[in-house]
Amino acid sequence: MRIHFVGIGGVGMSSLAIHCHLMGHDVYGSDISRNEHTEVLERLGVKIFLGHTRENWLNPELLVHTPAVSANNPELLRAQEENVRIVTRFELLRQLVESSTQFAVTGSDGKTTTTAMLAHVLKAIGADPTVFLGGMNPSLEFGNYRKGSGPFVYELDESQPSFSSFHPTHLIITNARRDHLENFHGDESYYMSCFEKLAESAQNVVTFREDRLTSHLGHHTFGLNEGTCVLLDRKVERFEQLATIRLDGKTHKLRLRVPGLHNVLNAMAVVTLLWAAGFNPADAVKALSSFVGTYRRFSVTTIDESKNIYVVDDYAHTPDEIAWLIRTSREVFTGLKQVMIFQPHRYTRLAREDGNFAKALMDADEIYVTEVYGAFEQVLPNVSARMIVDGLKNHGKKAEYVPSPEELLMKVKPAPNTVYLFVGAGDIIDYSKKFVRESIST
Repeated sequence: MRIHFVGIGGVGMSSLAIHCHLMGHDVYGSDISRNEHTEVLERLGVKIFLGHTRENWLNPELLVHTPAVSANNPELLRAQEENVRIVTRFELLRQLVESSTQFAVTGSDGKTTTTAMLAHVLKAIGADPTVFLGGMNPSLEFGNYRKGSGPFVYELDESQPSFSSFHPTHLIITNARRDHLENFHGDESYYMSCFEKLAESAQNVVTFREDRLTSHLGHHTFGLNEGTCVLLDRKVERFEQLATIRLDGKTHKLRLRVPGLHNVLNAMAVVTLLWAAGFNPADAVKALSSFVGTYRRFSVTTIDESKNIYVVDDYAHTPDEIAWLIRTSREVFTGLKQVMIFQPHRYTRLAREDGNFAKALMDADEIYVTEVYGAFEQVLPNVSARMIVDGLKNHGKKAEYVPSPEELLMKVKPAPNTVYLFVGAGDIIDYSKKFVRESIST
């Protein structure tokens, strides 16, 4: 089958495109620019068109698009005119996995790392999973994708109601927050009903015991104080940590090469689900000791070790993720000044979570907030990153609004005993890299 992917360079779309290509389909696609994902596809022989026009057309039998593609996209319109079958990436993923054993991870925070951990363990114990990841992990053949002969492991994006149409065999729900409510008619009860519908379809569901919205959906839970799997003790060793957990009455020592309490919880979710699915939890614990993390999740660059100057790049874009990030950075870089450079992601999220962002950022020592990265959203009137800065100042916190990341790099310069946190799901990564280059060359 010839398949046209609109927005083929996205991390989720490119993994689907690779899978279809390796399955023998004739795959091609389009995107607004080249990136690491399109380069991988081109090396595989996949044709990539730059930009979106009616001429990007090779007579496909199926067109796949993301929710971000506008209704007036010329390729989408041509597909409609020519009666080509059209599906979203959610629908394609569901069709690909529906007749197989499935391990799915969903939730507001921690999906990518938890999915990567789950894939890493299943690969290590010989289950040979096929993996679709919403980020990049060095242990996967293509970073965001791995082809195997065993179960499907996938990150299930909860941003659209259609996520509830999946029927995973085994499911982790990391947590649920009021994120993406604009796609659920602003109705939190509708949002939660989608989680409930998804959970009802799974044989095994694991949830976070302390999450007020989803804990009750789990057949098994993991938690700090209660649950099927409980954290008994945790020791931090800079970038590594050693946790003692109890699962079903048995104690295990869990060593992780990734920092942060949240990553211990992610690992506990994985161990609990695999135990529920019939695997030996001791094998899962052992395999997790070699997990090295995912791209843009507390990615550290050392500028000058002798002067204690470091840069942390992180994808955190919700208030809870930011709070976990700062907490982790203080554990890893004890006593160092924490300078936060934050780029909010999506106007709708900022409008909804304005006060919570300010609250989460309070624990940084010095704060710079640059303007919103829209991610295809229309600018909302009276919604600006200034709102966060105003909120911080109202609580007596020193913070500065810097409209553009370029201007920000003129203000922020490397200083001894300082960690620079470049945070957000937009293009702040480009400026983090530039900051590193300029800092090392000086």
